[in-house]
Amino acid sequence: MKLHYLFLFLPLLACRRADPPPVSFYYWKTTLSSEDVQSAAMARFSPKTEPLYLRLFDVDYSAGHNDAIPVGETNLEYVTFDRPVAPVVFITNRVFTQLSGGQIDTLAARVARRIYKRTYYLGERVWGHALDNATPEVKSVLREQRDSFVIDWRQRMIPEVQIDCDWTPATRDAYFRFLKVFKQDYLAQNRRLSCTIRLHQFRERQQNGVPPVDRGTLMCYNVASPKDTSARNAIFDPQLVEGYVKNQSDYPIPLDIALPAFNWGAWFRSGAFRGLLSNWDAPASGDTTLYKALGNNIFQVRRDETIGNDFLREGDLIRLDQATPEQVLSVLPRLKPLLAGDGRLLIFDWDSTKTTGYENLIPAAVAGF
Repeated sequence: MKLHYLFLFLPLLACRRADPPPVSFYYWKTTLSSEDVQSAAMARFSPKTEPLYLRLFDVDYSAGHNDAIPVGETNLEYVTFDRPVAPVVFITNRVFTQLSGGQIDTLAARVARRIYKRTYYLGERVWGHALDNATPEVKSVLREQRDSFVIDWRQRMIPEVQIDCDWTPATRDAYFRFLKVFKQDYLAQNRRLSCTIRLHQFRERQQNGVPPVDRGTLMCYNVASPKDTSARNAIFDPQLVEGYVKNQSDYPIPLDIALPAFNWGAWFRSGAFRGLLSNWDAPASGDTTLYKALGNNIFQVRRDETIGNDFLREGDLIRLDQATPEQVLSVLPRLKPLLAGDGRLLIFDWDSTKTTGYENLIPAAVAGF
C-alpha cells in the first residue's frame, strides 16, 4: 500500500476501539449493601477495577429553609468496599431557579464538604474491615494510621465525581456556574468531574449549552414523562432515542454511554398520575387474577390491592415502562459513534435480582461497541 493511501485510513484507525468498553453500574438504592457490591455476580459483569457510580445524596430546594438542602442520603453504615467509587450527587433543577449567584458558590462548597464527609466515612468502613482481618502485628499499625489509611484510600479509589441534574436553558448559567466553582475550588487534583447529559440536552446543545466538565454520561433512557398518558414507554422507546441522536455532530466533551436495565409501573387513576410502582412486572401471559391486559403494555387492576405503601383500587390502570435487551441493542448502531475512545458503558442500575437480564444485555452490548 502506498504511503499516502495509508494516511487516509489513519483517522479511522485512531477512532477504533482496540478493546471492548468496560462496564460500570449505577447504584441508586438507599442502603449500600456489602453483599450487593462485593458479589461475584457484579464482578462477572464489571471487573473490580471499574468504579461503582454510587449515589450519595440528593440536593433539593426547601422553601422553609429558603435554601438548598441534602435529602435522601444513602446509608453507608454496614458496608465494606473493594472497588473504586465515583460519588454521584443528584441536584434538582429547581435549585437553580431559586438560588442567587452567591448562594450557588456556597452550595458548591457545601456539596464538596458533604461528599468529602461521606467518602471519608466510607473509607473508614474499608479501614475497619482491613483492621478486622489483619494479623496482630498489622492491627497495631492500622490503629495508629487510620487517618492516613483513609486519605490514601480516597486518593486512590475515587477517580471521579459526577453531578446529575436535568438542567434547562433557563437554569444553564446557574448550573454551569456551580460546576465551574466546584471543579476549580473543591475538586481534588487528578480527579475528574463528570455530569449526566440527557438526550434533549445532547440534541439541543445550542440552547442548553455544553457543561464545563471533563466528560459527560449520555443517559439513553427516560425519554418521556411517566405522567404522560400518551407515552408508549416512558423509560425507553427506540424510535425516540434514535430521533435524539441521529444526524448530530460530535459532542464537544468525551462521552460515556448509560443504558437502562430497569422497569416500573406508571400508575393512573381516572386519568390522573398517582405514582411509580418500582420494579413492577406485568403478570404472566393468561394470568388475569389481579390485572386485565388492555394492550400496549397497559393493565387494569381487577380488585383492590396494596403494593408496598400504595393502595390500588379496582379500575386503576398501570402502564409497564421497561427497556428490554432487544430494544436497547437495536439502537447501538446509532450510539456507537458517540462513545469516546476511552469511554465506558454504564448500566442503570445494579440489582442483584436482575442478573438474568444483565446476561441478556451486557455481553451483547459490549460486543456491539
